[in-house]
Amino acid sequence: MNSRLPAIAPILAAFAWTIALMVDPGPYNAAAVLLIGVGMIMMAAVSVVGIIANGARWAYRLGLAVIAGTAVVATIRPIDAAWIVGLIVTSASAVLMFFPGVTGSVRKLPAAAGPPEKAVILSLVLLSAPFLIGVAATGGAGWAHLVAGLSGMGLAFIYSRVIPGGLVAVRFLWPLIAVALAPPMGLPSGAVSVGLALVGGWLAWTEEARVAFHPPRETGSTYPIPPELAPQDILDAAQLDEKGRRL
Repeated sequence: MNSRLPAIAPILAAFAWTIALMVDPGPYNAAAVLLIGVGMIMMAAVSVVGIIANGARWAYRLGLAVIAGTAVVATIRPIDAAWIVGLIVTSASAVLMFFPGVTGSVRKLPAAAGPPEKAVILSLVLLSAPFLIGVAATGGAGWAHLVAGLSGMGLAFIYSRVIPGGLVAVRFLWPLIAVALAPPMGLPSGAVSVGLALVGGWLAWTEEARVAFHPPRETGSTYPIPPELAPQDILDAAQLDEKGRRL
């Protein structure tokens, strides 16, 4: 058994509560259920990939945040059989995240060649937009919640994948969308959207966010050396003799 397999715990918890909300959404409308479900599952998936593939510290913390988020949903949704199953899965998932196979695979220090911290936080803030807006969406226009939440997640992908225009989008487009749609959302989801716009906008304008999207480039130089000074294994690999002539 793969020692990192327990790292899938956030996905188990996310699916359990997505199904529970589909059975009985409680105070939520269809748009909010969609945002909460998609938000939890996508954050969980990113967390699992980050832990298993890279042992990333931010991925482990994101996984814990997803499990904590399912506990928040549990406090809002009515208690029934699906609620009990969800609570059991959340409890088991929390335990699994502290298995040695998971905690032992997570780096103790940041990766030397990893992206800057603020750039990572920016991506995670945008990724969490559907869940945070959905959890707070107890009223208001469903379309506004969907556009704000899903656009945040979409821009997280565009920025993290360094797609052209991504930096401009997270600096200008995302704050504009999140703030403009706050009034039709109403409270408290409108306030959450504005808060995400302020935090995301601030992070997007930091130097770390810019460098992560446009890393500095250095112009390299090459210097020819006499073939007599080149190591023999390099000459052999290039199929050259000691004079630099093709064999």
